[in-house]
Amino acid sequence: MKAIILSTSATVLILAGTAYAQPGSVADNRAAKTPVVTASPNASKPEISPKPPEDWIVVQEDYIPVIDDVSRKLQSARKAFLMKDAAGAATDMRATAELLSQETSGVARGLKENIDVAMTQLSALATDLDSKKTVGVKRFDAVIATAHRADLASGWMVVDESSWYPYIEEPNRHFQNAQKAFLAKDYAKAAQEIRKGEAFVKLEASRASGDVQHSLNSSAEELEKLAVDMTSNRRERSIVEEDQSWGRADRALAQSHQVQAKASWQKKETTKAGYEMKAAALNLEESAEWAGGEEIKGVSVVVKDAMLVGGKLIAGGEYAVGEVDKGVDDLGHAISGLGRKN
Repeated sequence: MKAIILSTSATVLILAGTAYAQPGSVADNRAAKTPVVTASPNASKPEISPKPPEDWIVVQEDYIPVIDDVSRKLQSARKAFLMKDAAGAATDMRATAELLSQETSGVARGLKENIDVAMTQLSALATDLDSKKTVGVKRFDAVIATAHRADLASGWMVVDESSWYPYIEEPNRHFQNAQKAFLAKDYAKAAQEIRKGEAFVKLEASRASGDVQHSLNSSAEELEKLAVDMTSNRRERSIVEEDQSWGRADRALAQSHQVQAKASWQKKETTKAGYEMKAAALNLEESAEWAGGEEIKGVSVVVKDAMLVGGKLIAGGEYAVGEVDKGVDDLGHAISGLGRKN
């Protein structure tokens, strides 16, 4: 870690790899209280860019984004099954079970039991496919859904930022698409887009815990109901109600990332803290946009500052410890304040 000189007129004293200004001016005294450090250098590693999922698996009206090894194998298995390639489907089912078995290490007992159930169903289905037994689509999809839930509950608890960060813009993008479809009276398309946004809310819920996880799960349930209403009771929904639902979802996502940013920062995981800060800021801004008016202005400074500090942490730039603390706390206050207003 290199020392940072804050002023050309200041004499710098180096203590334990941190730069402190010698007593003198007011600015120097303030610098002495707020250490300035440099994040771990990541100059050779470009910032992770947003991207959409590779594809979607649709089972039991649920949308599963294809974004990891398990979902890729499940998609391959389903394609083979629908093409009446029983041997190929069986091979992919067994490969999925093997991937899930790798997620059992260190997980809680309840999660391990869920994985074991999924692995048992995958293996039994593969055996039946190999023996030429008749397997219906309903059973096949039910096994896929069970395997996906097990993957969510375990595999997404410990993933690094390269797994989840590319998709932080996806929920809101689908909410915007749903709004456009609703206004065009294409209610089937609107419901589809809402379910896709819901899928990413569920992904984030699998990374969260406690009250934050509860908020995300509640938001996912609200989105599910909204999707159903699109095709059954659409006249009972107004565009304002929809905007509020999407705003609540974005706020729950922002809250999750802010909590994880704080935890990562306390663990000195600077790069991860930076990505979590930027994700929280983006979701906060999106939530405020659904509220409109003064809410957008009210969070603009917090969003800008969090994006700046998060970028420093990711890039290995120079930052003040107090600057990061303030950025994370300001995000928390802004998210809570927006929640109270809405």
